[in-house]
Amino acid sequence: MMSPTGSDPHLRRPEAGFTLVELLIVILILTVVVGVSAPRFRHTFRHLQLQLFAYDVAKVLTYASRRAVARGEMLRIHFDVEGRRYWLVRAKEASPEAEFERIDGKFGRRFSVPGAISLDPRVRAVTFYPDGRADPFEMIIFDNSQEKYRLVTDVWTGRVKLLESHGQ
Repeated sequence: MMSPTGSDPHLRRPEAGFTLVELLIVILILTVVVGVSAPRFRHTFRHLQLQLFAYDVAKVLTYASRRAVARGEMLRIHFDVEGRRYWLVRAKEASPEAEFERIDGKFGRRFSVPGAISLDPRVRAVTFYPDGRADPFEMIIFDNSQEKYRLVTDVWTGRVKLLESHGQ
């Protein structure tokens, strides 16, 4: 018997939705895409962590250079490679024999080096002088990848350069 709309009520229409096979194929495709892209994301994250750390160290060096000139102070940044930290101190007086003390504020705290990152400074401290000069300083910041950052101070102007290098 036909219904008033002209369709047979006993005929079963297919149910709307996805079959189990279709869902499994989508899951398989997503698994392959994630499996291929995950190592790339991990590399990108490590590179970003290295880059941000290098910029942070350069920022502290630049701050020390500018503050030394602006306030007429001698400032020094110490790098403790074994302890994986660095900090900024200022001289009590502007003389080469002066004692150094910690400064107040956010730049006066001890900064730590993230786990996968290593420092290779040529010297363990760099001093910035009130006349704008700085000690010669070079440091390589690297991790277990092929990427490195090199921090260098200009002796005459106290400017800090951050250079990125890939490979050896």
